[in-house]
Amino acid sequence: MNAALVKSPPPGDFAYISSLNTDWHSQLHSLITQQRPVNYDFFPLRQFPGDVLEKVALHGYEHLILEKDRWQHFFIPPVSEVGRTVNSDA
Repeated sequence: MNAALVKSPPPGDFAYISSLNTDWHSQLHSLITQQRPVNYDFFPLRQFPGDVLEKVALHGYEHLILEKDRWQHFFIPPVSEVGRTVNSDA
């Protein structure tokens, strides 16, 4: 999964998860399954868990990393098709 660096946190209401919490892994998997936007602080892990990246990619999330604090990752779910206005003239 590709990640993009961003200069500031993306707008929105993000659920915050820290890898310092003992249940971070199950919390993160649950939020991804629910298609919720997540701000994930993975300090002090050495590398990002591969199974998490696989689940994020499987659910179509966008992965952003805060440039000034690379421990801060943002997972943004895909835009829902529900509620989109379809132009009938197209």
